[in-house]
Order: sequence, then structure tokens, then C-alpha cells
Amino acid sequence: MQGGEPYDPLTDRELAAARAARAKAGALAGELRTLMGERPSITWTGGGAVRVSVRVRDGRGWERAAAVLAVLARGDRFGHRKARGREYLWVEIGGAPVPDEEW
Repeated sequence: MQGGEPYDPLTDRELAAARAARAKAGALAGELRTLMGERPSITWTGGGAVRVSVRVRDGRGWERAAAVLAVLARGDRFGHRKARGREYLWVEIGGAPVPDEEW
């Protein structure tokens, strides 16, 4: 520590990238909420990515599906998963991919 400043393990470049990923995730989450009618969750993965996950409750047609896919495609990785009888769409920004068991 220098001058009473707390130690930050991230470089300025890493911190800027993390902030940019978080901002992009927030924008994508807002769009997914509008399209899906569900509140998305935003979390950090073990690989350092920001993950936006939103529950899928029903199919609302091809037009909405195309719009959702357009939002997901703006991330670095995206997909679909089932957990405890529920279905989710997810998109990750930045970081590295993590195995499914880390969900």
C-alpha cells in the first residue's frame, strides 16, 4: 500500500476492460428484459467474464426470437441451459469461457 491507498490487483487496462464489459452487460440486460419480460441477472464468472442470464417462460414467435438472437450475438459467447426445470438464455462479455459445472 502506498499513501493509504488500498491494493488493487487489476492494472488500469484490466480495470477499464472490466468496466467496459460491465457497461455492455448492463445494456444487453436492459434489452433482454424488454424483450423477455423477465429481470435478468448479471454475475461475474470464474473466468472473469460478465454473464447476463434471463429466464425463458414462453415462446413468443419468430419475430421476438430474431430480436433476442440479435442481442445475444453482440456478446462474446451465448447459449441456452436448463436447470431445475427452468430454461435460461445467457450471454457473456469478456473473460474466458468456463465449464458448465461452474454454473
